[in-house]
Amino acid sequence: MKKFIAIFLLVLMVFSLAACTKSNTPSDDNDIVDENPQDVVEEEEDEVVEPTPSTDEVEITLYFANKEYVETGDESLEKLIPEKRTVEYGDISLEERVVKELMKGPDSDELSTVIPSNVKLLGVEVSDGTAFVNFAGEGLYGGSMQEDFTISQIVNSLVELDDVERVQFLIDGQKAETLMGHIEISEPFEE
Repeated sequence: MKKFIAIFLLVLMVFSLAACTKSNTPSDDNDIVDENPQDVVEEEEDEVVEPTPSTDEVEITLYFANKEYVETGDESLEKLIPEKRTVEYGDISLEERVVKELMKGPDSDELSTVIPSNVKLLGVEVSDGTAFVNFAGEGLYGGSMQEDFTISQIVNSLVELDDVERVQFLIDGQKAETLMGHIEISEPFEE
């Protein structure tokens, strides 16, 4: 008797599912009478999709490592030198654009970015004046000088923006003790 009930319920479920699925057979459109054909046109007009998102253009200040300082270690030289650049943003936040531009490198041959090329930026979000810079943990390694310059370049560049007062680094979305094993990053950095 239990087998009979189980089979009966299974057959009932199959028929129920079959009745709920959409049929792929073409329907006869002559049977359908559209009382207001303008409704269809209006719905189509509302669904305008812009092929490219609108972008804004702004001049930003990026801080890059002084190549001569990196090569010589001469403490009388400036460690970081600002470089002005006009960038477009809109498809991503301005803060994320700043970090990506830093990773891309400077225009001047006298400057360099010390951010490792194998580092992957997951995103940059801003909340209450704090920019949360989120890196993937994989590929995030380097010496103490490289870590110091990476942090300094990003912090100095982001705090130039009106909305950012401090920078908190995250690894895979979580606070961490260090970025590359040398400098404490558990608290936000201010310029």
